[in-house]
Amino acid sequence: MLERPVSRPSLSYSEALSRAYAMMALDDDRIGKNARTTLLDHGERRPWAVVLFHGLTNHPGQYVEFGPQVFETGANVFIPRLPKHGYADRMTDDIASLTAGEVLATSSEAVDIACGLGERVAILGISVGGLLAAYFAQFRADVASAVPVAPDFALLQLPHGLTWTLEKLVLALPNFFMWWDARIRERQRPVTAYPRFSTHALMQTLRIGDVVYDTSKNAAPLAMHVATVINRVDPAVNNDVTRRVVENWQSRRVGGIELIELRNLPENHDIIDPDNPVARTDLVYPRLLDALDLKRS
Repeated sequence: MLERPVSRPSLSYSEALSRAYAMMALDDDRIGKNARTTLLDHGERRPWAVVLFHGLTNHPGQYVEFGPQVFETGANVFIPRLPKHGYADRMTDDIASLTAGEVLATSSEAVDIACGLGERVAILGISVGGLLAAYFAQFRADVASAVPVAPDFALLQLPHGLTWTLEKLVLALPNFFMWWDARIRERQRPVTAYPRFSTHALMQTLRIGDVVYDTSKNAAPLAMHVATVINRVDPAVNNDVTRRVVENWQSRRVGGIELIELRNLPENHDIIDPDNPVARTDLVYPRLLDALDLKRS
């Protein structure tokens, strides 16, 4: 059973900087140059601090263009590298031992840091990062705005129950690796991502979504504003399951919860990384900035 996060006393700006630098110091020579935990800081506590969570097998370089755009709104921006991600060796086996607990420990620290970097905290994440945005929206009242993007509550077009059963089965079997695209293997783009994934790592991260899915049936999110963004033709996740989570939330609270469906994009899951050959960031980034709603007082 995964522990539920709790809101903590806010750090001072200097304490938040110290802990951000400590997280950044974890990135040793194994980590790729553009894959490291990133802080875009205005040199003072700002009205908003934004945490950006990358997806499975990706790293902070996924936000190389979007992060600066968020920073230009006046917000401090923190982009943590999740455990066992971002290695210069894109064929690393280390990710096979990733656990949901590790992911939540690192991401919880990132949210704590953001609480010191800004008067209000916004979170945006894609795929597994989208599950994290939904998770903290569900459980932390010190999150003002959350934008889960393409959260993988259920894989492919599978219903949640079947995804849950597959999750338990795969975790009971030995781990193996699968190519994201078996046709091009190591040539897979974006280069910010590993070209293959660990079956155990994927299923571990899905456990985070299970907690949100179950809790949403009985409780509204604690975050004030939640805007969930989906690509209408996303081939990797079941959007109907995401809609169900949003509908659960909306049935338990009036206002502050919305679903944004992007309809003019190609079939694509990673709609954020500019190195993704089919990403339409010109269309996506403005919608994500609007969803964050950082101009709200």
